[in-house]
Amino acid sequence: MSQLDILITRTFIQLGFLVAGGALLPALLTLCHLGELATWRLASAVTAVPALIFAVTYPVRRRLASGERTPPTVWIDALIILGFALLLVCNALGVVVVSGPGPYTAALTGVLFSSAWAYVQAVNTLIRHHRARGKS
Repeated sequence: MSQLDILITRTFIQLGFLVAGGALLPALLTLCHLGELATWRLASAVTAVPALIFAVTYPVRRRLASGERTPPTVWIDALIILGFALLLVCNALGVVVVSGPGPYTAALTGVLFSSAWAYVQAVNTLIRHHRARGKS
């Protein structure tokens, strides 16, 4: 496996765990009797951190793994995930949106759907990458 193969595999496993863990977190916090507002704000803050780190670092990590410029589609995907991470931050802070399950669920669903689209793009990139390497 190339460094790019490893990065892409790791990336989508990480995003899957982010969404799965984020989906379970409010239920866990509810069982801890934190109260509704505290549950959604804390879940948003905890989920926002890895989403922000991912979105900010992925284009550079991808360039380092591939040895090529990061394609515009990867930058767009990262910006979309960054937008959803910022929605989580807003939900955590109670600014711009009314804190609660709506913005939280919208952000997690957005990360899931944008990750699915990015996965399709990544697989196509790997196919082209391996075909080009096989011809050399």
